[in-house]
Amino acid sequence: MHRVPLVAMAALAVVASPLFAQQDPPAQVKALQREVDDLNERLIQERAKLLTQLKVNGKELDAREVMREAVYLTGGKLVEAKVANFFILEELKKQVESGKRKPEEFMVSEQDVMDQLAPMKAEFESKNPGVDFWEVVRSQYGLSKETFLEQRKEAIQFDRVFFPGAPRDWPDITKEAIKAQTQSDQGPAFLAQLEKATEGVDEKGQPKKLPDFWVNMMRQFVQKGLRSWSDIRYASHGLPADVVLKVNDLEWKTAEAFDFIKKGLFVQDIERAMQEVAVREALRQDLAAKGAYIDDDTFLKRYEEYRQPYDTTPFTVEVIATRFKGYPCLEAFRARWRLITSFGDMIKNDVNDANLQAHADKRAAFFADGQVDCSLIPFQARNPKTGAWEPDGMASAKARCEAAFAQLEAKKATFDEMLDRHTEFFANDEKRGRLGMLPLNQLRQQLRESEFTQLLDGFSLAEFLFFEAETGKTVGPLQGPDGWFIVRVNSRTPARRKIDVKVERERELVKEDYITCRFFTWASEVIGKAKFE
Repeated sequence: MHRVPLVAMAALAVVASPLFAQQDPPAQVKALQREVDDLNERLIQERAKLLTQLKVNGKELDAREVMREAVYLTGGKLVEAKVANFFILEELKKQVESGKRKPEEFMVSEQDVMDQLAPMKAEFESKNPGVDFWEVVRSQYGLSKETFLEQRKEAIQFDRVFFPGAPRDWPDITKEAIKAQTQSDQGPAFLAQLEKATEGVDEKGQPKKLPDFWVNMMRQFVQKGLRSWSDIRYASHGLPADVVLKVNDLEWKTAEAFDFIKKGLFVQDIERAMQEVAVREALRQDLAAKGAYIDDDTFLKRYEEYRQPYDTTPFTVEVIATRFKGYPCLEAFRARWRLITSFGDMIKNDVNDANLQAHADKRAAFFADGQVDCSLIPFQARNPKTGAWEPDGMASAKARCEAAFAQLEAKKATFDEMLDRHTEFFANDEKRGRLGMLPLNQLRQQLRESEFTQLLDGFSLAEFLFFEAETGKTVGPLQGPDGWFIVRVNSRTPARRKIDVKVERERELVKEDYITCRFFTWASEVIGKAKFE
């Protein structure tokens, strides 16, 4: 029997009611919207109930830890936006108390937000007719309409606090932050150039403005400067479970943060947060039992040493973690990194030349520019237009995948024929299942896999295809993070050179991958034995 979503059923019930029929169209719309909003709120409350009474090996976890993890995993960008919000509050207070500015100068109206958002929304709707803009916002950013608008409001307010008018009118803290991010003694000269660039008026008689590119750069300079001058703490810094974030003396409580993001969550988001917390706890317990889990002070010191070389370059740890390793936010990476570095201590005697060279030889194609050419037929658990999770998405995708694979086995269609007529591709997917030659990391991205998802899924489809799948053979059904696949490996290229672990740079790359691969194998064994309730 086809399932009708609860909200849709409620909407039909309202439309069918005698009272609804007697109302004029505007009143009907308002009544329907009230009913839908009420049901959405009930659904949100039901999702939140999933967070309680989670046990790992008999130990009951604090529901607030799961709530906090949901905030980090699905609202990571909101957490970072909250850091900026705290900066706004601190500086706004200083400027008002000093008498330099009036409180009303910082007010941002709903119309201000909608005016700024209008071009983006119009462009999206022209390129994606019939697609709900706000549903895409929810699926891509994990934000409800209200939360998204609130975030945009804070972004406008940030500019009003730190970038009021021309550069000569910017507050001292903005100028000092910009100076701190320029080389040696060039800061004052750089600011003078900014001021000169905005002197006079443009061809329309309006005061000159900095190009958007420069404004964006200045925002980054100020954010980086404010961060370097502030004490910013997350869960991995030892915050209690009821606190998500602390910036100097300001705290964002877990309950408040979860309430802020929950309207944008899907059930799958909460389930993922529960899984991440439970898996990390099982691994922590095993490491602690073996005396390998590093304490808070050791972790903070070791992580500081780890991040320093990266964070002085454009490829910061956050960039590597979120863009290349696939973590939803930096805090999620820090929590995992603590487990991985603890595990590294546990196997330190195995990290020798012989084992590293054997690992380098086994995975030579990964280290030395090998590639694989794959074609795949995806069966999505998410809506291909909006990216939103479908009800029973994974189960339905699996059923469709199995039915299609059965047709291939019965020779009712060839793989290429099925791929040609397949329609379950995301709107921005230009390859349409024909991936071409890709290295391992790019194949991961195409399959929406990452280091983050691999631990939770216990399997990497990308690694199987890259290293093991038989060339020319159609295989499936195969599960990915948010869908099922039928795949054919068309060809492979071997490693282009020999990796030598006695070369320091190559040794470090192989060592990191060796520990990570061993970590995944060990984690699968621990998780398989753990008791989750």
